[in-house]
Amino acid sequence: MEPEPSFVRQARRRAFWHSPGIRVLLSVFVLLLTLALGLQWVLHERDTLAAWQPRWAPTLKQLCAPLGCEVAPVRRIDAIVIDSSTLVRRLGNFYSFDLVLKNTASIPLAVPALELSLTDTHDAVIARRVFLPEELPGALVLLPPQDSVTISLRLSLAVGASMPMAGYRALVFYP
Repeated sequence: MEPEPSFVRQARRRAFWHSPGIRVLLSVFVLLLTLALGLQWVLHERDTLAAWQPRWAPTLKQLCAPLGCEVAPVRRIDAIVIDSSTLVRRLGNFYSFDLVLKNTASIPLAVPALELSLTDTHDAVIARRVFLPEELPGALVLLPPQDSVTISLRLSLAVGASMPMAGYRALVFYP
C-alpha cells in the first residue's frame, strides 16, 4: 500500500476536529471546566460571598459540608482601624483600657484579637497580654460595616516600682 500524501493526512485531521460530534464534545468539556472553575472560585470566596449576601450563607454551608470547609466571618485586618485608645489609672493597680475599633469595609468583619503591651520610659516592653475575641467584653463576633465599636477592659496591673510603666501600645491582629 502506498503512503498517504501529507496534504491528505492534514485534511483528514482537520475534518476530525471540525466534525459535529467532536465540536459538541469539546463544547461540553469547555462548559464543564468553566463550571468547575466557577465552583472553585465560589468555595474560595465563600466567606466574602456570605457576608455580602447573607441569604447565600445556608447554600454555601451545604456546599461546604461534604468538602470539610466552613463559612466564617471575613478577616480583613487592613480594613480595621484603631480609632482611639486610652489607658487610665483608676485606683492603685486598677486601670481601665478603652479602645475604639472602626470597620472601614462595606461588609461585616470578624473581631480581631487585641495585643496590649505596657512600655517603660525607654519604650521597652515590660508586660504584654493578648486578648482573644472571645475574651473581650460583650463577646462580639462581628464588627458592623462602616461602623465603630468601643471595647472597655478593666485591668489589674502589678507593675513594680523598679520598672515604672510610661506608656502602652495596642495592636489588633487575627491569630
